[in-house]
Amino acid sequence: MRTAAVVLLLCCATAWADPVSEAQGVLSRVFGKEYLPRFNFSVIPAENGMDVFTVEVGANGVVQVGGNTGVSLASGLYYYAKNVSHLLVTWGLGGSGNNVKFPADFPPMAQVKIVSQVKYRYYMNVCTVSYSAAFWDWSRWEQEIDWMALHGVNLPLSFTGQEYVWYEFYAALGLTDSEIMDYFSGPAFLAWQRMGNIQKWGGPLTASWRKAQRDLQLQILQRTRALGMINALPGFSGHVPGAIKRVFPNVTLARSAEWGNFNATYSEDYLLEPTDPLFVTLGKTFYTTLIKEFGTDHVYQSDTYNEMTPSSKDPTFLKESNAAVYNAMVAADKDAIYLMQGWLFLEGFWGLPEVEAYLSGVPNSGMIILDLATEQAPQYARLKNYFGKSWIWCLLHNYGGRRGLYGHLQDVGTKPIDALAQSNGTMVGTGMTPEAIEQNPVMYEMLTEMYWRKEHVDTEKWAQDYGVARYGSGSNSNITRKVWSLLLEGAYQYPIDTSIVEFNPSNVGLRQPHNTNATLIAQAWYHLFNAGLSGEVDTGLGPYQYDLVDVGRQVLLNFFDDVFVLFQYEFARFSVHKEENTANIQRVGNMLLTILTDLDGLLGTNINFLLGVWLDAAKAYGTTPDEVALLEFNARNQITLWGPDGNINDYAAKNGWNGLVGDYYYGRWKQLVDTCVAGAQSMTVPDFNALSTQLLAWMRAWGTDSSPFPSTPSGDVMLVTYELLKKYMTHADATQNYLLHENMDIKGNELAAMWTHDVAQLKILCDLASDCVGFNSLGLLKAQTGTLTSVPGVDFYVKVVA
Repeated sequence: MRTAAVVLLLCCATAWADPVSEAQGVLSRVFGKEYLPRFNFSVIPAENGMDVFTVEVGANGVVQVGGNTGVSLASGLYYYAKNVSHLLVTWGLGGSGNNVKFPADFPPMAQVKIVSQVKYRYYMNVCTVSYSAAFWDWSRWEQEIDWMALHGVNLPLSFTGQEYVWYEFYAALGLTDSEIMDYFSGPAFLAWQRMGNIQKWGGPLTASWRKAQRDLQLQILQRTRALGMINALPGFSGHVPGAIKRVFPNVTLARSAEWGNFNATYSEDYLLEPTDPLFVTLGKTFYTTLIKEFGTDHVYQSDTYNEMTPSSKDPTFLKESNAAVYNAMVAADKDAIYLMQGWLFLEGFWGLPEVEAYLSGVPNSGMIILDLATEQAPQYARLKNYFGKSWIWCLLHNYGGRRGLYGHLQDVGTKPIDALAQSNGTMVGTGMTPEAIEQNPVMYEMLTEMYWRKEHVDTEKWAQDYGVARYGSGSNSNITRKVWSLLLEGAYQYPIDTSIVEFNPSNVGLRQPHNTNATLIAQAWYHLFNAGLSGEVDTGLGPYQYDLVDVGRQVLLNFFDDVFVLFQYEFARFSVHKEENTANIQRVGNMLLTILTDLDGLLGTNINFLLGVWLDAAKAYGTTPDEVALLEFNARNQITLWGPDGNINDYAAKNGWNGLVGDYYYGRWKQLVDTCVAGAQSMTVPDFNALSTQLLAWMRAWGTDSSPFPSTPSGDVMLVTYELLKKYMTHADATQNYLLHENMDIKGNELAAMWTHDVAQLKILCDLASDCVGFNSLGLLKAQTGTLTSVPGVDFYVKVVA
């Protein structure tokens, strides 16, 4: 009776839903109930099958918003809030990423009509649900759904709670509880178990977890469907527990290769060969079970060969393999649409003949492909618009939730439009597919505008306007616009960039090439602080505080990387040149540790940068002490070792989390510094293999620890930033201890090349390096003086010896 009632509720949610009341709900929750009288929502027809919204303001000052769905109405609301009132809604716990105070008056405005350029506006990667949403509760999901509605998402990935269905499915087939539990991974690793990459790691997956997630999914689906969203539910890809062989002795199983450095205990999963007739039979049973539990919007996401290779290149085998995935869907739901990530096609196995054969197994009308990383590695052109299949242009951007200011904003503001024009009608959507969210909100703000835009974006103007909306209309001045011009030039025209801080420091030879411009990012931080100091920006505003921490985080990380280059230099004086250099190694090593301590303090001022929030969210799902401990282990292991032995070590590193920086990263780097100092003292090059073993044992111990970390912020971000700017980026006259020679340089004699070219930072770095006698404005520290020669555009600073 319960299941029947749930299905009736879910299947009828869209029919019962009132788009107007749903839009009012979004307005109330995000902006405030006090604004309800100032907005009038009404339902209008779709425009030639496409979503549409209209916005106008009459003489009475009431904003009239029309739209064909709840999502369209919410998008119209956000269009007015952002483009007219200069407000913004971005990620941030408890609304801390929002600037949502409307002005006192709404002047008259002629009607604006915006029609979506694509049918589908997609959101989420199959990894997002583990890297970001693994431990979300309903409150956090409700906030995300509101964000989705305002930003126009109408096709979200809805993967929560599926293990409840999988358990029921496997149990009905005859598998025992222990056989099923020996297959399920833990909550932080479900994304990869679902794709057949791993099994068991982080488990067991308790009954209380499965039920809580099922209940949460019901809440999610009821809200998203009421807003008019189409939910992509999990599909049957054929990945099964090995124990299925006991129930079906004649089944044909393939075993995947080792994945992610995991051994056979945790990987080499079993795949029910799609060409086995049992595939469609079991798939139909799974979908029947799924639909009974969650209803359906007829879209199912399935990846059979994610980061795996099919057992044959035979065209018939490939065609039949994909056909089986689709046939299992339509056996249970005749209106099924097969949604597949196109990530597999980046692998060398997939040449044109293989892709064409594989896709030919499904009718063009029955499949949508996510061109998963279109902004970096588009496949649609190489694969001839997927041979007629519908596909979606996607922004992947982030891997593992690693923090860093980066992304190519101009590409996002132009390439979706270009691709749509070149797709011969096969591009049916635009989407966001980051492996993790809650980072670089500017990138996703731009992408969601492309859902509705017809023309290329003027990126420079757009970035400056974004800053104004982020910090409020009062920030519409040269300082705020300068900040975002600097960030656009310094960070947001580059691919992914990471810091060496998050690398396992098991030796001194670590190297990290950089893409972004450390100098411009440092200058942006300085001007951003001054925007608050001058009163241009309300320093209590959440987005301003977030950016002050986030940009400052990047500046300190960039500076750390430069200091590490000097640490390598000082260590080489001892290890290579056999000089006694203990004091200098210790001094530069202490600077590395000081930066980590200072960075941890900065991160601790903002709730969005706290390790404790992640850990507490995980533990909150525990119903027994053992379950709490297991959940905390999952949360800790994913962001550190990612496996029992550092199998995918630091892939999901978080250099932007207080606690992780000050405890975990600090602890690792201190061991490297101490090892190098000890070696220098004894004039013996350290055994770095021994250090690696020592670090692994230490990291494992950290992963099973239960020491608490703060989940509430502390400290005043303005005061903390002020002290850090004085320490690491003073804008006092940099010629105080240096003699400036304009348009001059000394050729050769390089000590080290620094990432930063900021003169004040270079002065600090030159003072830190034992042999530095000066530096040029290109960031080259010099170990010896020499003859100055004329070099237009380059300045040289010579250290003044007292």
